[in-house]
Amino acid sequence: MREDYLGTDILFDEDGDLTVGQTGDLVCVSGRDCLLQDIRDRLGTLPGDLFAHPDWGCSIGRLLGALDTPLNRALAIRYIRQALETDPRVKDDTIKITPITFTSEVKQFEIHFTPEGSISSEMLIWGFGITNHKGTKTPSI
Repeated sequence: MREDYLGTDILFDEDGDLTVGQTGDLVCVSGRDCLLQDIRDRLGTLPGDLFAHPDWGCSIGRLLGALDTPLNRALAIRYIRQALETDPRVKDDTIKITPITFTSEVKQFEIHFTPEGSISSEMLIWGFGITNHKGTKTPSI
């Protein structure tokens, strides 16, 4: 199946730095991996942090320090869902978000969705907190 409709972008490493290949050129990422990188970047960016794109991002970072309550869990899921729904490459009706860890220090989620034009679902483990919990394809805890 062709995945070029999912986009191409510059590849960032785990620290968010540009990736340089053996030839000294920037490395690019395409298809499914581009979509997953874009989603991790969107979830990790607060709206307003990118001056050229003030609406791009996700408000979930505002919950850092928030206690584990049903309301805070619902807000977290809502923020993630809203961010994913703004990406036209994600089928809105396939989004499923499950909290894995939800403490005042660390929030981590299992996120399932299906890209537009695909029949297979994607799974992403993503989180944030006082300690570093970068988005990965498999659980890091």
